[in-house]
Amino acid sequence: MLSLALATIKLRWASFVGSFVALACGVALMATSILVMAATSDIPDQERQRFSQAPVLVSAFHTLDFRRDDGDVSPTPVAKQQGLPAELIAAVAATGRTVEDRTFYAQLADGPHDQVGRAWSSAELGGYRLTAGSAPTTDEQIVIGGGSPDQVGRRVQYVTADGLHSATVSGVTEAEPFEHAVFFTDAQAARFCPAVGVLAAFGPVDAVRQAVAGAGGATTARVLTGAERSQLDPHHIDVAGQLDNVQTPLGLSAAVSGGTAVFVVAGTFALSIAQRRRELALLRLIGATRKQLRTLVNREALLVGLLASATGCVLGAVGAPLAGRWLIDHDMVPADFTVPISWWGLLVAALIGLLTAMAGVVLSSFKAGLVSPGEALMEADVERRSRVALAVRWISGLLVLGGGIAALVVVARTWPDAAASAADSLGLLLAVVGGCVLLAGVLATPVIRLLTVLPTFSARLRGRPAEDGGGIVWATARQSALTAFRRTAATTTPVVLVVAFAGCLLGSVDTINRSKVTEVRGQLAATDFVVAPAGTPGLSRTVVDRVRAVPGVRSLVITPTLVMADQDGQALVAFPAATADAAALAEVDRLPVVEGSLADLGPDSIVLSRTWPGSPRTGQQVPVWLADGTPRTLRVAAVLGTGAETVQAWVTGHNAVTGGVGGQALASQIHLRVLPGTDRQQAADALRAAVQGLGAKLATSEETWSAATDSNEEASWNALLMILGLAICYAAIALANSLVMTVADRRKELSLLRLAGATKAQVLRTVAVETMLCVAAGTFLGLLGTAISIGGSWAALTNLVGPTPAMVPWGTMGVLAACCAAIALVSAVLPAALALRDRDGQGILRGAAGSA
Repeated sequence: MLSLALATIKLRWASFVGSFVALACGVALMATSILVMAATSDIPDQERQRFSQAPVLVSAFHTLDFRRDDGDVSPTPVAKQQGLPAELIAAVAATGRTVEDRTFYAQLADGPHDQVGRAWSSAELGGYRLTAGSAPTTDEQIVIGGGSPDQVGRRVQYVTADGLHSATVSGVTEAEPFEHAVFFTDAQAARFCPAVGVLAAFGPVDAVRQAVAGAGGATTARVLTGAERSQLDPHHIDVAGQLDNVQTPLGLSAAVSGGTAVFVVAGTFALSIAQRRRELALLRLIGATRKQLRTLVNREALLVGLLASATGCVLGAVGAPLAGRWLIDHDMVPADFTVPISWWGLLVAALIGLLTAMAGVVLSSFKAGLVSPGEALMEADVERRSRVALAVRWISGLLVLGGGIAALVVVARTWPDAAASAADSLGLLLAVVGGCVLLAGVLATPVIRLLTVLPTFSARLRGRPAEDGGGIVWATARQSALTAFRRTAATTTPVVLVVAFAGCLLGSVDTINRSKVTEVRGQLAATDFVVAPAGTPGLSRTVVDRVRAVPGVRSLVITPTLVMADQDGQALVAFPAATADAAALAEVDRLPVVEGSLADLGPDSIVLSRTWPGSPRTGQQVPVWLADGTPRTLRVAAVLGTGAETVQAWVTGHNAVTGGVGGQALASQIHLRVLPGTDRQQAADALRAAVQGLGAKLATSEETWSAATDSNEEASWNALLMILGLAICYAAIALANSLVMTVADRRKELSLLRLAGATKAQVLRTVAVETMLCVAAGTFLGLLGTAISIGGSWAALTNLVGPTPAMVPWGTMGVLAACCAAIALVSAVLPAALALRDRDGQGILRGAAGSA
């Protein structure tokens, strides 16, 4: 059977090209994704880090002992560390020399947004060296990390959490890759940030560990040495976050490409079996068993899989560095990111490719085994529908699509916040797409009948047969599309995949982004202006005080914090929260209150989102832990209809933890409402003057939610390209391959049309019209799947945030449908034209005479 499989591939190589190309591309993408994911899992150690010159680090690490439902105790780090206790610092200092590290917000007027302030004594921990000037000796002096020598002696302004300051530059250091720092005297740094987050120790490691254990142990601090020290390096932390964000779309891209390759391989082999029924029947006639035919098809798939996997691994090894460069160009990974080629990654991709080939041919091998010897004696080329195949398609398609629709309904009614996350809802979208693809083969014929009903109805009104509607070319193309169901299904299915996948994914993500804008827009419905950071991580106290001093304006200052809660008895989880004045919150903002009143928010109460664990109700007492681990039991004053990715809780300043390691927290926004009787333009001018030069900007509420639209779209687009792009390319390959395969086997049919009197142009127009009918049917089914997917997302998000528009990517789907039409026309008409080089079809007569 192996030699027969090799002979079949050599003889019918055109039938296997599509499977080979699609599988090779799939393996290439999987190899690329695996190699890149392997590169993202290992963060390379840098020679220079913030604490590279400190042998031992003692880091604040206060934990809570959380008891789970199963009885196990899980130590959970608190969200906001309050620094090392004084007794622990003294105990470690007794082991040898120590350096206290305080890090806080400090930014020059023209400095980068991630600039930080530090004590000069901690500069040695990162290996900083002065390039000009001297160390700061008074509180009025600073040293700029990476500064220019001509800055020495100048008076500069800088902003901290408590406002605007000025100082003289006493010196500058060389630039370091791990941070942008401004150095102060130790006394000044202690005033800006009283909490010591890290203590560098130069004494014996064992002595340091004993000192820490005696002053609180593992529930208070942790001791880091060697490579562990990089856990506290800001650059290391940023890189780790970037790489984690890349791993999810990479994994989804590999999964989607693998699934698409299965569809492509399955469709190609199914079409190949349909074209070879007489050939397989002849094998049965001369004694081949059903098992031998199945073995033949499986070995053909194995050979194609081996060749395609090897080719894909080569392409993946070439493409992995290019993918790394693409990620760098799109600012998704750091500039020094590299992708090493590992043999195990290529081996895993090759094995997945082989499994994909074998999975894609399972149904085809079963069909091959059902071929009877008597089919070798049949002369008719009319396709016969297999009831078993139809039943399998209907059952599998309806189960997958029905399950996806049912899940969408359940999510919309009971778990709407899941629809607000593209990652959480992706599985539901893929179920809808998969159901549409599985049903494409059986729904293509009825859809074509529906799309061609107008010419048919017109013919019947004139008393003529329905087949005559639209002219002879139209009638011939229509009948060919309706009777050659395998060819129609092979053409329609890739179009459904392209249109439905793009429409479902892009439409749902756009709808999610629009719902976030709707939520912001609703919150700012009564707000006239918003003060937001401009090139800074937040708003300083000076900005807050100056804005509040503007007459005729009611201000709502929003400061982010965290609140920890029991997540279903399994873990203690920190949720995003915000602190604000209760009266201003009720007057200025329009939060989506579904129960209770914002006016009831006070020191002993809390406002929660309805997605909070346990589905809270108004008046309920809920246990929470503040960001520093302080336990509280607060009454629910109101419940909000907000999503899981927005603020989950609102508290007053009494329950907010805004200090600790890193210094005081900065306000994120100030919402402003112009009071009656105040001139709006004068208020705006006064507000702009108040925030000028302080790293803040004034915008209208419309400008604020419009900016939210741009940021949401930009954040999601790069990830969508990784998931969507190559899957669409695979479908296009399948479309072209299927048409080339089918047209190559239609030479007899096309020649018969020529003998019947059709001109060459009429035959080519017939092929073109039939192809366009199939593409139109695929587009229609793709739009149907898109409507189901976006409709489910829209229903869930409307239940979550209120009325929000459903975003349908008409332009993108139109472009993709046009591309499918162009690919299909070229792939169908060009081979047909080559097959019609014999002008009058005499070749078929010569063939018939020879056979007689």
